Amino acid sequence: MMPAMGTLARLAILSVGLVLACDTPPTTTPPPGQVGQPGQPGTVAGTPQQPGAYTQPGQPAQPGQPAAQPGQPGQPAGGTNQANLAAPTSAEEAHVSRSLGVEGGVIIFWPRIIPRDIVPENRELARALQAHVRTVVERNLPGRPIDFRPEPERVCPRGGCKSMTIGTLISRQNQGCLVLALISRPGESPTKIVPWAGDVNLKSDTVPFREYPETQITVADYLPCNSLLTNLDAQEPAVAAALKAAAPPLPAQ
Repeated sequence: MMPAMGTLARLAILSVGLVLACDTPPTTTPPPGQVGQPGQPGTVAGTPQQPGAYTQPGQPAQPGQPAAQPGQPGQPAGGTNQANLAAPTSAEEAHVSRSLGVEGGVIIFWPRIIPRDIVPENRELARALQAHVRTVVERNLPGRPIDFRPEPERVCPRGGCKSMTIGTLISRQNQGCLVLALISRPGESPTKIVPWAGDVNLKSDTVPFREYPETQITVADYLPCNSLLTNLDAQEPAVAAALKAAAPPLPAQ
């Protein structure tokens, strides 16, 4: 009898073990990229980022400006030809225009603001200045297509633009401001530097294509920032002359 009781006891223990094993849920590891696996490359909260989407590093996309896709850039203000560029991967690449403009047209770039660490608090000033530039272009080059580029686009891609371009440089020190107009012909053309507000000494009034204009200036005096826009009119004739000199003939209709 004792051997039989031992055998029954062993069978009972084995049955309990099988029941417990069947009631225990299996453990699995979610595949990379699913929710619950933070830190996986190319994911945010488990959702893959859209390929080619871009914003200025550290900033949200501008309202009304859809993120560009490689080979499918968004339609710019003015509806002009687009540069078929890869999505920018650095702050410098983000500054390159997504548009080449059109022959006979004018691209108005987002202003260049120096030093870089004052950009956030001077965006409103930059917007007002860019809008003023548009008024000056319309007044002095009437009838030309205008391509108004959003922040942070301020330079043509390598190979140049189809349109002539005008940008501005804003330099600020406390409550003092300086503005230069930056005007280029189409293609890989040098940039003409035209003092617009404030007093500067120029080593050269031109800078090679895509080179930094601030390397050619020494600031002599600033104007009060709160009266900057009202002081632009005094130097507009010099800016207008540079615009007209850089403007190519309108294409034949």
